[in-house]
Amino acid sequence: MAAAKKVPLGDVTRTARAKAHLERLEKSNGKRLLVDLDAEGSDALAALLVSGYGPTNKAVVNRALIAASKRIRKA
Repeated sequence: MAAAKKVPLGDVTRTARAKAHLERLEKSNGKRLLVDLDAEGSDALAALLVSGYGPTNKAVVNRALIAASKRIRKA
């Protein structure tokens, strides 16, 4: 006797949305980056968020990376 097929629970579009997001990111020459911050980095990120450097973690990291890269190019 075959087991009854289970009905998916919850959000069944998550995989499709994630795939579409990664495709858009790739087309825009973006890059996915998973980062583990140590205590110092985490504190710095929190301080920048509180100070209004950016509205989200992503915005803060993007802005900080762009600012740092501009300083290096000038040197």
